[in-house]
Amino acid sequence: MGRYLVTIFWSVIYMMVVGFIAGPLTQNSFNPMQSLIVGVVFGILFAAIMPTITAHSRKDQTKFSKLK
Repeated sequence: MGRYLVTIFWSVIYMMVVGFIAGPLTQNSFNPMQSLIVGVVFGILFAAIMPTITAHSRKDQTKFSKLK
């Protein structure tokens, strides 16, 4: 559970930075709520998909290594 929370937290931070930089570059205003929502969505997707992707790269006795 902690892995998911940390991933979501950092994805929100990164999306805030990207939104803050990209807003003026595209001549739009920075919308923190939109960056927050996109960060949470990408954080959940990334946290859910990464164990499946990395399970095939390393064989051990964890439940993730048995995913196919």
